[in-house]
Amino acid sequence: MTERNRTDKPEAPSNAIGKILSFIRERRYQPSERLPSERDFAEKFETSRGAVREALAALEVMRVIERRPNSGIYLRNSDESSIEALVLHAESGLPFQANEIADVFEVRRMLEVQAARLACTRRTPDNIRDLRAILTATEKRLAKKQTIELEDEAFHLAIFAATKNDILLRVVKSFYELSRQRRRVYFSDHNRGRRSYEDHCEILEAIEGRRVGQAEQKMNEHLSQTIETWQTLLGEPKIPVRR
Repeated sequence: MTERNRTDKPEAPSNAIGKILSFIRERRYQPSERLPSERDFAEKFETSRGAVREALAALEVMRVIERRPNSGIYLRNSDESSIEALVLHAESGLPFQANEIADVFEVRRMLEVQAARLACTRRTPDNIRDLRAILTATEKRLAKKQTIELEDEAFHLAIFAATKNDILLRVVKSFYELSRQRRRVYFSDHNRGRRSYEDHCEILEAIEGRRVGQAEQKMNEHLSQTIETWQTLLGEPKIPVRR
């Protein structure tokens, strides 16, 4: 296929990014290993060089790859990649390694427990009203046997909003984007949704009463149970649960 023919079917750079990430994973490229050229990628994926060029530029910004002058394109160490790269990885449907899953859970737990603590001291009446409104919406969906993955995300993000720390909120949004697809599966079970709702009610009660220790404990227990159930559901390696 010629370059002219490929450009007749323009492809979004995001699609090219997913293909490149899949290619890297399938071929088991190692850090510092040279990748195909822009032209080679375009021919392999039967797409335009422009789409590949934009995709590679995005991956370079996210520190997934690096361009070396007069040498080529190379894969960087995974620990150098940005959080955006992890999100993109998840959105592309690519599996995570066991250690990556463990790391994501560990960071999320630290952030969530810290958020519950801060929310106890910084929350306003408006924050409490927002959280209660989310729980009301959750209860209505459960009564109709509907899934609550969106309400679950909204509740946790509302707690982060109550911390009044915009950076913390922005960081945790990335983690929820990482797990969005899997949480749809998790909440397809009505009993899991009901249990999560009951946990949220207890967490809100602690935050509203400004009971810091109880809020931290309830959040940690909630996440521990969620992680254990999620691992069993998807057959992931067990991750030590810290209580």
